[in-house]
Amino acid sequence: MILKFVMMVFVVLSIGCTHVGKNDAVEVVEPSKAISNLVQETPEVKTKQVQPSQLDAALLYSLLGGEVAGQRGDVKMASAFYVDAAKRSNDPLVALRAAQIALYSNDIVGAKLAVDILVAKGKLSLQSQRLVLTVYLRAGEAEKSLDLITSILKESDMPQRNTLLAIGDIVSRHAPKDLAGHLIDELVSYYPEEAGAYLARSQMMSHLGQLLQAEKDAVKVTELDSTWPVGFAQLALVLEQKGETERALEVLKNAVENLKAKPLLMGYGQLLAKNEQYEEAKEQFLKLLSDGESYPEASFALGLVYLKLDNPIEAAKVFENLYNEEVFASKSAFYLGRIYYYQKQYQDALLWFEKVDNGVHHVDSWVSIAMIKSEMGDLQGARSVLQQLRNEYPKNTARFYLLEAELLVDVQNYQLAYDLLSSAISENVDNLSLRYARSIAATELDKLSVAEKDLLFVLEKEPKDVNALNALGYALASKTFRFKEARGYLTQALSLKPDDPAILDSMGWLDYREGHYESALVLLKRAYSQTPEGEIAAHLGQTLWMLGRQKEARTIWEEALKRDKDNRYLLEVLQKLK
Repeated sequence: MILKFVMMVFVVLSIGCTHVGKNDAVEVVEPSKAISNLVQETPEVKTKQVQPSQLDAALLYSLLGGEVAGQRGDVKMASAFYVDAAKRSNDPLVALRAAQIALYSNDIVGAKLAVDILVAKGKLSLQSQRLVLTVYLRAGEAEKSLDLITSILKESDMPQRNTLLAIGDIVSRHAPKDLAGHLIDELVSYYPEEAGAYLARSQMMSHLGQLLQAEKDAVKVTELDSTWPVGFAQLALVLEQKGETERALEVLKNAVENLKAKPLLMGYGQLLAKNEQYEEAKEQFLKLLSDGESYPEASFALGLVYLKLDNPIEAAKVFENLYNEEVFASKSAFYLGRIYYYQKQYQDALLWFEKVDNGVHHVDSWVSIAMIKSEMGDLQGARSVLQQLRNEYPKNTARFYLLEAELLVDVQNYQLAYDLLSSAISENVDNLSLRYARSIAATELDKLSVAEKDLLFVLEKEPKDVNALNALGYALASKTFRFKEARGYLTQALSLKPDDPAILDSMGWLDYREGHYESALVLLKRAYSQTPEGEIAAHLGQTLWMLGRQKEARTIWEEALKRDKDNRYLLEVLQKLK
């Protein structure tokens, strides 16, 4: 049995049903880190124009060189020029810009040289302190990092707890593992009664996978400040990471009852949903919304839970309200599109999908639009959408080629699919999915040499690719008399997936082709009991026919035709019997 393209998994996730996929599940809320402006992934590269008071020729050359290189996108060259300018000018503005560009280009040596100039010039702004600390951490400068952290804690206008959390976040993201552990331990030793220090260490240990220490620190947070919801949220997060979901749920449930904190109730509902306890999750989200106050996050989560509970009507109400309130509008439009698609209300689905903006669901929405157009009989419109996506997202052309080819295969236009995939392979020579997909079209066109070449290409890279082993074995069994080779590939495939109905069907069909009808019957019955689809039904009926059990064969075919009246394998078999 030839498997459908692997990429169809992507299509199903896009619009195949209204159920929420794995990636749609709302995860347990992470603790609020209370991070201030100190916490950013990388400092902003933009600063005001550098205007040092005295410009000599060499300094001017370095500054201009840095600006020109930056405009051309050559950040490494820009870094080299600006670091040189910082050394020549000893100007803090030049040094700041040099440090930012060097850090952005991962030139840690240059960045450290520039921040040393900044530090030598005296008092640093909060932004400069953050930049300097990031550079020292990445450079592994333990003593300088600790001195700067001490200075930040003394000078910060923020509450001490917030500052500790901010510093902990920077350290965990930018310091090497050993240095990060040392610095966080120092913070805890300096502030042994401050819950924020233990929370910072728990978060870092959690990130590093050291969950026993992360749990211990999270428990300490709750002991030091039993009124702080963040500590209980962190403890639940760590317990979930450890696989102790029931304990995590119990922690959140008790904390919700004691503290009445909405973020905790939200996290509790999210974790229930993630653990597939959808009715219980629904109750928590409804509680959050019961006082009539707006809580968009809870509303959106409730909509997703309604989908999980197969209640698209209530889900649609939630998402339409969110869209009208212009909150989570794009995401709501996406799920409304999915709901109407599932209900086969294609025009409404198209209208909603077209409202999705350029965010996370943009591509899936337009893929869905292509699918709808195809199902409505507008194959050319569907192809135009996918071609436009290829133009907009050139790095992801393979997935759009695969989907377009699948649409062509669905209408049995194998030649166009083959030509399209050949063009795709010329652009993506090493893409295994494209090779596998073309092998299917090539097999249907009796281009067996191409199909075999593509599948062997896949197997050379991925020797245990079950789909490729099965496809090659089935092609050889169906189109040639190279039965020994076919059996070798199919035996490998069965050893990897002994109960896979597609492989059982292929091996059964090989037995049929070799005249081993009794053994073929056993395999095909197993396959058909798991997946009663048309191609397997055709093979099973033919085997029964050859064993003289014509009445049973006709019964199998008739039942299969009721489920799929247009199945070409069944129709071909029945045509031969006329």
